[in-house]
Amino acid sequence: GERELSMYVPQLGGNLHFFCFESKHVAAAAAFLAKRPVWQPRRQVVMRATGAGSYKHQHALGGIGVRLDLSLDVDCMLSGLNFLLHQLPRPDLFTVAMPESMTPLATPGAYRAAVEGGYAAVAHPPKDYIYVSVSTETVVLEAKSGAGGRPTFRRLGASSVGGATFWGLVRLLTACETFDEVIRLTEMEGACSTNVDMQVGDIYGKAAASSRGLGLKSEVIAASFGKVVLERRGPMFFLRYLRALLRHYEEGFWLVVLAVVNSVPLLRLAAQRVGLVRLAESRAASMAMCGSFRAHDVALSLLRMVSNNIGHVSTLSAQQAGLRHIVFGGSFIRDHPFTIATISSAVRFYSGGRVQPLFLKHDGFVGAIGAQLRGSALAGSHTRVQPTQPTQPTGSEPAAAVAADETPIALPATVGVPEAPPAMSGAAAPPAPRVAAPPLARSAAAAGRTEA
Repeated sequence: GERELSMYVPQLGGNLHFFCFESKHVAAAAAFLAKRPVWQPRRQVVMRATGAGSYKHQHALGGIGVRLDLSLDVDCMLSGLNFLLHQLPRPDLFTVAMPESMTPLATPGAYRAAVEGGYAAVAHPPKDYIYVSVSTETVVLEAKSGAGGRPTFRRLGASSVGGATFWGLVRLLTACETFDEVIRLTEMEGACSTNVDMQVGDIYGKAAASSRGLGLKSEVIAASFGKVVLERRGPMFFLRYLRALLRHYEEGFWLVVLAVVNSVPLLRLAAQRVGLVRLAESRAASMAMCGSFRAHDVALSLLRMVSNNIGHVSTLSAQQAGLRHIVFGGSFIRDHPFTIATISSAVRFYSGGRVQPLFLKHDGFVGAIGAQLRGSALAGSHTRVQPTQPTQPTGSEPAAAVAADETPIALPATVGVPEAPPAMSGAAAPPAPRVAAPPLARSAAAAGRTEA
């Protein structure tokens, strides 16, 4: 369970607790409970649920006496948002401020230290904003204050690039088995995405990049995984085959080490303390790679690529709607400071500092909260507006893409809008005081997670 996320709700007369597990284990968990004498409910248990997985697994849960009371995921998401933003004494919302001294090539460890010291609570949530849910895919909703304070929501679109994209590519390219393992991999000492990403300086030369009037620094990422195509492999087939064979056996060795260590709790604890688990995970993942590339560099590059894409799509949606705040939720973000910093940096760079990124502490449980509160006054009421079909502008002037007020968001003197694209730069600070870091959501993994 996520104890630091538990909250007491007086209107409900109790606490809301949160835990997560991968949805692929639901059927196995149901079969396990069915065989246990302790699980013999006297009457049918009704559980409120939402999301695509609830439809998929309702038959398996019905076999152990659990009936799912299903709700539409969009409605639950909106009800959960209303509760987190407007029904709590302190809104479940924060942003981050990063120091200007943060170097463009900072490691995830440096980002963690900077971001954790720059959390800022948001006392007054915006009435009009873009909500971006990043789970399996990326969904973009527009929220505006309607008549009588009743919010209206409109679906602006979605992107197939989301948490499942990151997790799927990681599974293809490395030997990682869990999402937490991937996150640990990106935080390894020495992890550097520029070992696989092609930078502007790699194309124009380090000195020529800034002197050709491009307006870009040489360390800006020009193409994710661009350096992979530049690798030269040995011409002799036999040597390449022998090298691949040796890597295969080494991967198997480290996988066996992990299996043995994980099977004995005390042994795993001792191995974690001496760093053996992290070493074994890194070596096993790297041996699955092609060529001389390292798994932690590849995982970090994937995380940057997906996070920057999410930030870019979200910013374009906010500019199209003429809004200046984006609230990010969903199970992909979790409590990973590097992901938060990268998305924040992307939004501030692509918007020129005109759009402010905000994050939810209970980001991975928005829909689950909405399902639990359905029918309660805490869920509030909202109106869903059918999305309008895009039309081609008829005038000679291009359609406006940003809000009428294009004044950049005021920033403290200690920080500034990043000069380099978000893949390599720090995030500008929001107009909010720095406070102690709130406990962040260690929510479900990027893809295929069940909210509860």
